[in-house]
Amino acid sequence: MDEPEDYLHQPDSEPIPGYRLISPLGRGGFGEVWKCEAPGGLHKAIKFVHGGLHALDDRAPAEEELRAIQRVKAIRHPFLLSMERVERVGNELVIVLELADQSLGDVVQAERAAGQPGIARERLLAYLREAAEALDVLNKQHGLQHLDVKPQNLFLVSNHVKVGDFGLVSNLSASGNAGLGAITPLYASPEVFQGKISPHSDQYSLAIVYMELLTGQLPFKGKNSRMLMLQHVQEPPDLEPLPESDRAAIAQALAKDPEQRFGSCTDLVNALASGVTDITLISGLDTRTTPAARTVRSRPAEAPRPVVPRCSAGPLEVQELVSRSPLAEVWRATLPSGETRHVWILFGCAGPEDAQ
Repeated sequence: MDEPEDYLHQPDSEPIPGYRLISPLGRGGFGEVWKCEAPGGLHKAIKFVHGGLHALDDRAPAEEELRAIQRVKAIRHPFLLSMERVERVGNELVIVLELADQSLGDVVQAERAAGQPGIARERLLAYLREAAEALDVLNKQHGLQHLDVKPQNLFLVSNHVKVGDFGLVSNLSASGNAGLGAITPLYASPEVFQGKISPHSDQYSLAIVYMELLTGQLPFKGKNSRMLMLQHVQEPPDLEPLPESDRAAIAQALAKDPEQRFGSCTDLVNALASGVTDITLISGLDTRTTPAARTVRSRPAEAPRPVVPRCSAGPLEVQELVSRSPLAEVWRATLPSGETRHVWILFGCAGPEDAQ
């Protein structure tokens, strides 16, 4: 952490009357974040976004953040970090926020310092299930994408995750106007690099966050923004560090074509939690043209049960659909012994001779 004297603001100052700065929490190209004491002695976070308020350049950081905040300020959800006040102070945008305990970025740093590669899987899935719910609310109910999903923007409050930092939130209707200036290249989806937004852009980022927080590794390891852009757009991800049962789900969430990803962020987390152990490859199916596949996608409750090959432990009896997307389905199945298995059916893949 930088020393307070390295910051533009200083402890004990009051940028807004009654809000006394205590200590810095972090800073970046956008500005600074401080812990502050609000009226009544309550502790809050206060974010300062530098540059351009009232300026002629409507792409200035403060102007862009203010527009993004207007899109989310009325949305209430238990897994969204709450904003309590937004002020224009001089040439800065000042935002008073709920004070979190720490970010998932802080949590994983502590785990690595203790000798662990990342956060324990079940704990991580519980965290990301809450993040996924909030992102799906933004997407499904409000037509928005967060576009800056990363460990540092997923905050813990009383051991529950809240999605925060809404400076890049964009309308899906403005997909053609997605900018590259403030995105984090490690987590950005291919379409965002191409100046577009899809309903599944945040899911792509969430999949990368999962891999990083679990394993300490990233699927793309470019040394600079240009290399990362080319890898996201053109190259397959390196999923070797993941447990084998996680790779199919993360590979689907990282599909270059957004339409081949899961239907929602929650579907991704459900697929990971299901613990897929058997993969059945069905050849000759195209979910975009096959009538039966279209029926499955639009009415999942009526999806016909697939016939699957015998696995190494014996014949499988398919029971129910767990999740589905345009690229794949996950079905729960049982062995004669009563043990449960999950069958992952990938559409348009190699023939049954390659099934595992």
